Amino acid sequence: MATQFTSVATPGIGTNTVQTAYDLILEFQLRETPVYRMWADKRPEKQSMPGSNVVLNRYDWFDSTAVNAAKTPLNEEQDVDSTKMPATVPVTLTFNEYGFAVTRTRKLGEFSFADVDMDAALATSAHMLDTLDELVQDVLVTGTQILFSGGQSAEGNLTASHTLATNDVQRAVTLLRTKKVVPWGPAELYGAGVHPHAVHDLRRTTGSGEWRLPAEYAAGFGNSAMGNSIWAGELGVYEGVRFAENTRTRRTLTGSAGAAVYRSFFHGKQALAEGVYVEPGIVLGPVVDKLQRFRTIGWYGMLGWTLYRNEALVTTLSGSSVSALL
Repeated sequence: MATQFTSVATPGIGTNTVQTAYDLILEFQLRETPVYRMWADKRPEKQSMPGSNVVLNRYDWFDSTAVNAAKTPLNEEQDVDSTKMPATVPVTLTFNEYGFAVTRTRKLGEFSFADVDMDAALATSAHMLDTLDELVQDVLVTGTQILFSGGQSAEGNLTASHTLATNDVQRAVTLLRTKKVVPWGPAELYGAGVHPHAVHDLRRTTGSGEWRLPAEYAAGFGNSAMGNSIWAGELGVYEGVRFAENTRTRRTLTGSAGAAVYRSFFHGKQALAEGVYVEPGIVLGPVVDKLQRFRTIGWYGMLGWTLYRNEALVTTLSGSSVSALL
């Protein structure tokens, strides 16, 4: 008689006593920062009263006609004619309620080995950040200063080969400076929110006048090797722009033959205005059912955004050589 083994596969022994084990620590999907809401640097400062909308007004400057008129020397015996102040430009900011909730049962809380309430709070807060990011981008995509990569003139012409390049960054910066847009901070840098796929192609550009060559030599000018942006794998500051990568940056299949199109948002100060009645945050819902079995965790906010200075936002549309990675 052949030897019989008592093993993991033996019915009644192995199948009953050997069970699947579970790690009791549950982790969430990876996430990235920053979020686009951080760009909002203009807010209502002296609101007259509560309201569903608030109108922000800003003065325009005297135009070139008024400037040229003042170039004529004054007549010693004649007074000058007074000129009206330029009209204000009204910008309407609309407030809306936003929110989301998760309700778990008492039975799940009693039976689950996980801390369901804590996990629900973390998942809900992540949902809040994602939603706010989308809401802000709904406003950013209404900007009318649009540039196209690769010498193209329409979104529908873009392909994977029309990638974001140094020339695109330079054109965006030139347009911002031409419109006299105020940069950020003492370093006087503009900001850019970009998708990692778009930055990938910009970092790969080689040759004179492109990003990679000076980045490779940067370590030879007093920087440690690990401080070199090549080693860090980030774009950092380039051509007067500080880049921030966010995987939620708008990507649409609206190029030639359905090619992916990426929006890169270049901006200066006061491109985006934000108004807040209730700061978004986590809300613990009351227990109102008769047997106190249902627990609700959600988020709520009452706020809104609008483009405050359209001239302070430039959107560059491009393709990407790695669009298939998403």
